Amino acid sequence: MIENNYYHMFANGADAKNFIISESDFVSAFNRIGVCAYSCNVTVVAASVEDTHPHVLLYGGFEQCKIFKSMYESMSLRYIGRRRDSSYAVKLKCELLKIEDDAYLKNVAAYTIVQATKDGKAIMPYDYLYGTGALYFRSPHTVLPWLVDAQGNILKPVRFAELTMKARRAICCSRVFVPDDWIVCNGIILPTNYVDINRFERIFKTHNCFRAFLCSGKNNDAMVLNAMAEARGLAMDDLEARTVCASLCKQKYGVQSSKFLNMQERLLLAQDLRSQYHLGYRQIAFLSRLPEFELKKYVR
Repeated sequence: MIENNYYHMFANGADAKNFIISESDFVSAFNRIGVCAYSCNVTVVAASVEDTHPHVLLYGGFEQCKIFKSMYESMSLRYIGRRRDSSYAVKLKCELLKIEDDAYLKNVAAYTIVQATKDGKAIMPYDYLYGTGALYFRSPHTVLPWLVDAQGNILKPVRFAELTMKARRAICCSRVFVPDDWIVCNGIILPTNYVDINRFERIFKTHNCFRAFLCSGKNNDAMVLNAMAEARGLAMDDLEARTVCASLCKQKYGVQSSKFLNMQERLLLAQDLRSQYHLGYRQIAFLSRLPEFELKKYVR
């Protein structure tokens, strides 16, 4: 039976279409995963940064994982705002989906690290710089991709403490620094510092099981895609959503708005908005006047 502490953090690529526009954006987005993991005391099991969105498989308490999500969002938008003068074109809002069973855990783990290949990049997961696919079920003598430059030369990694203050700030892009003994190479915080490789390998148990899931068909992908879509909910126009909410309030409680309802009635309204109209949690939170993180505990 699955341990009850795995979470899948992801963003909607359609919303965050300008999330990455340069190689330095990739490096920073990947480094932020390590910074947030250290700062929030959360275990990263697998991760991948794509042009439009990140995927991260986390292990930890719900509150810590929620803080990780919020920190990653805010750090990303601050970075984009500084680099591009404004972050208005990027709507990076991540979802945090709790993983309830072993089959889904395996699918999410595999789905996360094969994103680059699935998205059409001419690269295998174990060669992708901005994902953790190179770490698992590998020989101890494997040269990891972060240690090789574009010409094929093997680079020498350094401890974070050996870097200048300017270089540390450029790598972390925040006031939060990673530990002095973490290893950095070519501006990248190596994921070996913060990824729990053994935990990932225990999910699959054997090399062959891992191979099978990397070659998983559309049905396994569909399980992950459907769960992500359900977590996001439908994107209804805000005016239409307000009209729907007002109609439900009038029909069930005889009032025009959720502001006239007590907390129990607001929760019931939220459940109706989800079950009848499949709205996303953010929109439901706004309409029902309830905190989004509380909604996710009681509304499915």
